[in-house]
Amino acid sequence: MVEFNVVKLEVDYLRQCVFRTQHQLVSLEKQRLELQSAIKDRLELVSSQRHRMATMRRNLESERMRLSIELKDRLAQLDKLRCRSVHSYNTPTMIMSFC
Repeated sequence: MVEFNVVKLEVDYLRQCVFRTQHQLVSLEKQRLELQSAIKDRLELVSSQRHRMATMRRNLESERMRLSIELKDRLAQLDKLRCRSVHSYNTPTMIMSFC
C-alpha cells in the first residue's frame, strides 16, 4: 500500500511536470507567433516607407532638374542682356570683356 502511494505521488509529480512543460511550450509558441506577426508588420511598414521615399526621391530629382534648366535659361538671358547693354555703349573694350 505504501509503495502504491509512492508510485501515485511520482505519477502526480510527473503529470505536473508534463503540464508545466506543455504550458511553457504553448507560451513559447504563442510568443513565436506574436513575434512573427510583429516582424511581418514591421517589414510591411519598412516596405511602404521605402516606396514612399523612392517616390519622393524621384520627385525631388525631377524638381532639381527643372530648377537646373530654369537657372541655365535665366543665366543665358542674363548674358544676352549684358551683351545688349555692352553693344549699346559702343565701346570696344567693354564688348571684348563681356561677350
